Amino acid sequence: MKATIPSPDRIAMDGLSFDAIGEAAGLAAAYADMAARFASVNDARGVNYALRCASAAMLTATQAAEMLQRPAPRRGGA
Repeated sequence: MKATIPSPDRIAMDGLSFDAIGEAAGLAAAYADMAARFASVNDARGVNYALRCASAAMLTATQAAEMLQRPAPRRGGA
């Protein structure tokens, strides 16, 4: 079995992807906390806004995590 050696571009992309995942997950947590605070003061509009933002941030984190699962594109010919 031939071992694959990751390219420097792939290594850099993985590092950036993990940073993006962490940042997006942190935003999702902040918006989820905000939704809980809005719920405690019975602010339906604020809850809806915060939950929409939290779900968008989670989707971003999920998509970035899925990018890490994909194999690196091959360069060159056959």
